[in-house]
Amino acid sequence: MIHLKKDMHIFFVGIGGVGMSALALILKEKGYKISGSDRAGNSAIQKLSDLGIRIFIGHNADYITPTIDYVVYTNAVDDSNPEIIQAKKLNIPLIVRAEMLNFIGSHYYSIGVSGTHGKTTTTSMTSRIFLSAGLEPTLAVGGFLPEIQGSGYSGSGKTMIYEACEAFGSLKHLRPDVSLVTNIDEDHLEFFQNRREVEELFLSFFNDNLSPQGLLIWNADDACLKEVVRKSRIVCQVSTSVFSHEADFWVENLCMESDFSSFKFMYQNGSVGNFTLNIPGIHNVSNAILAIAAAKIHGIDNDAIVSALENFKNANRRFEIKSQTEILTVIDDYAHHPKAVELTLEAARKYAQARDAKLVVVFQPHLYSRTRYFYKEFSKALTQADAVVLTDIYAARETNDFNISSQLIYDEINKLKPMEHLIFEQEFGNVCNIVKKITRDVPSVVVTLGAGDIWKVSEQIIA
Repeated sequence: MIHLKKDMHIFFVGIGGVGMSALALILKEKGYKISGSDRAGNSAIQKLSDLGIRIFIGHNADYITPTIDYVVYTNAVDDSNPEIIQAKKLNIPLIVRAEMLNFIGSHYYSIGVSGTHGKTTTTSMTSRIFLSAGLEPTLAVGGFLPEIQGSGYSGSGKTMIYEACEAFGSLKHLRPDVSLVTNIDEDHLEFFQNRREVEELFLSFFNDNLSPQGLLIWNADDACLKEVVRKSRIVCQVSTSVFSHEADFWVENLCMESDFSSFKFMYQNGSVGNFTLNIPGIHNVSNAILAIAAAKIHGIDNDAIVSALENFKNANRRFEIKSQTEILTVIDDYAHHPKAVELTLEAARKYAQARDAKLVVVFQPHLYSRTRYFYKEFSKALTQADAVVLTDIYAARETNDFNISSQLIYDEINKLKPMEHLIFEQEFGNVCNIVKKITRDVPSVVVTLGAGDIWKVSEQIIA
């Protein structure tokens, strides 16, 4: 159990992460003493420093002193971390991030957004609507949201909207009043053994973590999620669908263009209105109707919902158009799962075709375990491109126990669709020049994909 008093000192190990920095900011704004550490500086750390939070670069046992009341960490932090070891020596309580998120959320009417794909976009859309309606929600988003210039916001209202990630079984710590769920798919296979374990986590979350008074809003177009909901004991639930009028909320007059979509949002008592989304892809329509349903149930005015999404700008690295000229468009996206890559490239393909442009994809696989398990699915998704440049695998927290590389994907693409420009470049610094050669004097849409540092290539291309 977490028992916080205003004068308490909370230390965050890995404070610069998108999820950790959000919680640090919220707690700082509420009057707690906050400090933390991270491997390197970034914009989130700079923002926290500007708020008066002391942040150490690097990890050292000396940073953990008896004056600290709680140490917050993520599952990505290794047990060998010197600050974790020191906290144990000093008997300072260790709190995993999801527990602290739930503690903060328990003081609000909380809306948690979960699912394998689309969490950040759906959380961002829901946040945008509530902010635009003047409800001043507290927010913890899994990406940089332009409206709040970060991932965290401490609002004065009674609602908290947060991203509820399933990685490392974190859902078991979370008890939102309203749960929005986008879909269920295989992922985080460094923790889960298979899809069944992911399904079991969500089933347990529905049955054990949502109260009888709680509400589940779920995407009925996802077959796996539909089956898990069917097995659950959930009483209060509503469904959304892009394709079926049998859902509680559905779409009519759907129009998909290369760079936007429009639709009419329907429910049993009528229509909320006609919507235009300035981000492409059917998956984003699916995300949007979850957010609209949550807003409608919360009693937000129809016109306010329509206006908020009409002006919606997605979180950074979610089909983010970095630059656009007559001959070259550069898009950066966080997609790092085969399904996310497939959906992102479907939208990018349509975007490129509308401009009579070549689609060039720069893909950085994320994690050895994910690449080993999904290399065939990644390869199939990438065949939507006209040219593919592969970088080496972004290891993050893993070691290469499987002795693999992006060569796996390269060889598989070669079998499926031989390309004039299919390149595996191990030297990260060479990637930008390779892309520039491929796109020279040819109308092109370049998409950088991955959860690592591939965004740096998009920055280099437009520099």
